[in-house]
Amino acid sequence: MVPWLTRSADNGRSGWNSQETQLTQASVASRGIARVTIIPLVGDARGMEAQPLILPGVLTQRGTRDVLVLPSMANVVRGVDAHDGSSIWQTTLGTPVTGSKAIDMWQINQFWGCISTGVIDPDLKRLYQVCWVLPNAQGTPLPAGAPSTNPNIARYFMFVLNMGDGSLATEPVLISGTSNGQSFVNPKFPRKQRSSLVETNINGVKTVFGCSGTIQETSAGAAGYCFAFDVASNTMAAMLAMTEGEGAGVWMGGQGAAADPNGDLYVTTGNGDFDGVRQFGESFLKIRYTPASAGNAASLKVVDHWTPWTDLARSGGVAPPKNKVAGVSAPSDAMSMPVGGGMNMNLRNAKVVGEIANDGKLTVRVVPQAMAQGQWADEDWGSAGPACIFSLGLCVATGKDGIGYPIKTANMGGTKPADLRNPATNCAKLAAPPVWLTVDPGPVSPCPPNPMTLNFFPWGDTAHMHMTPVQFFDPLLNSWTIFAWGENNQLHKWKVSSTGTLTYLAQGNEFASANVRGASPGGMTGGFCSGSSNGSDLNSAILACTIPYMNANQVVGNGRLLIYDPVHLAANGTLQVLWDSQAHGVQFLFNKFDPPVIDGGHIYVPNYNGGVDLYTLTPAP
Repeated sequence: MVPWLTRSADNGRSGWNSQETQLTQASVASRGIARVTIIPLVGDARGMEAQPLILPGVLTQRGTRDVLVLPSMANVVRGVDAHDGSSIWQTTLGTPVTGSKAIDMWQINQFWGCISTGVIDPDLKRLYQVCWVLPNAQGTPLPAGAPSTNPNIARYFMFVLNMGDGSLATEPVLISGTSNGQSFVNPKFPRKQRSSLVETNINGVKTVFGCSGTIQETSAGAAGYCFAFDVASNTMAAMLAMTEGEGAGVWMGGQGAAADPNGDLYVTTGNGDFDGVRQFGESFLKIRYTPASAGNAASLKVVDHWTPWTDLARSGGVAPPKNKVAGVSAPSDAMSMPVGGGMNMNLRNAKVVGEIANDGKLTVRVVPQAMAQGQWADEDWGSAGPACIFSLGLCVATGKDGIGYPIKTANMGGTKPADLRNPATNCAKLAAPPVWLTVDPGPVSPCPPNPMTLNFFPWGDTAHMHMTPVQFFDPLLNSWTIFAWGENNQLHKWKVSSTGTLTYLAQGNEFASANVRGASPGGMTGGFCSGSSNGSDLNSAILACTIPYMNANQVVGNGRLLIYDPVHLAANGTLQVLWDSQAHGVQFLFNKFDPPVIDGGHIYVPNYNGGVDLYTLTPAP
């Protein structure tokens, strides 16, 4: 096995393991895969929101083991044998917050504890994990006990665990700090730290970074944050707020900041105000960390950015709904909200536009008549993590519109409000023109003169992106490619040129949320994928994806696991399926925002049954 130390495998968030020797196109197609066990999690009905992490060759009380780390939403972290799921150690990190409508109006999760994916330092053999815990009067985590439904009194702590036995390497550290006139710890505005962690090592200075949003993401006082944790001293080093209490949360569908070889961080923000100076809502940011030196405190600073539009521009100058809870997605959830829920969109008298798409086929766009009443202020560009191919100096950022924007990491353009008055000039700062990444809606520009032109449902459904596109250098094409799976649509493959031009290549035949497609607005959250290969062997590459049958944002329902050949297309030009859980009667509850992990002949699929499914090649009789 090889280390899987951070979400999506590496700091570029490629989602690709290039050292997989057992799972190949031929082995999967000929033998198939089988679920050999379900590794249980402890204390939470749903299980975990974090992606499993792996550190091979750890000395434990059971000898040297490849350790798989599983943090549950109940704040119970398990270290298990990565090959068979047998227990090695278990640690409880404190009392979690009980799920309620104050956190998630659909109440999918039982608890809210260890929400984000941590990061493993392979040299120190330590796990860095942020969890949401109820504190005592002294401000330290309460031991496991009677949980509370009040998120206002809970706090986020950094826990540092030894991988060998799960013991704490240091006392828990409160995530705290001030920036931009805002305090991260604010009982009136509890944060929601879903974005995963990342570690950098620049000139010997190891630093762990995390980012967050706020539960009520459109309230006055809400803000997105990124923070730095110094590994050597186990202390908080720096804090950066994305606005002056005007939103711009960082969650990216659970993805963490991408980090380039220089240690600069790249994140996409969501709903919030924008001025290009201190307010960075709906923006792609390059953030630089400067460690403490010569008596100067450590700092985090936005050094460049690019912004496609503002929330006010998308909603015709109407402010977004007040006190919108994170996880409620207007307008996609607007039509199914309870009466008095704060958002309401009626498709009565909606305009239906039929035109011919680039592939010569009919497309249909449903344009709500009341599209300028604030609902479209929640187009949340930060709904997915960026695909950063640092060897090309490029990141492809995408959000709820399903538009991919290729952005130059060396010179993003530094968008200012004046630039937004001329979208064509603003988009000219990109590495290449933006494209419709998740669905082709016909002849409508992804960078129109009026951003309200983007306010429609393609085929009456949403096409949001929540997965970070998987990145793969395709040896058959001799080019980088990315894979993206938006809501209510199929898996799409795109070619990425050396200059950032995105060219559509192929798509699959399987649809996410197939059982609710066409019943506007369809279902969330689209697909989540990871890939693997044995180096550049084009016959070894596979892509494992999970999709929901229903609307995974609102209901706990079954999921589907698909293994694709990401290189060789079928005779009709579509992406070929090598294995399909539906065809084999394998059922599991779909885990939103959590991609599979492929490592050492194993595929790990977190489920909402309260565990993690472990698949291998079908054993011989």
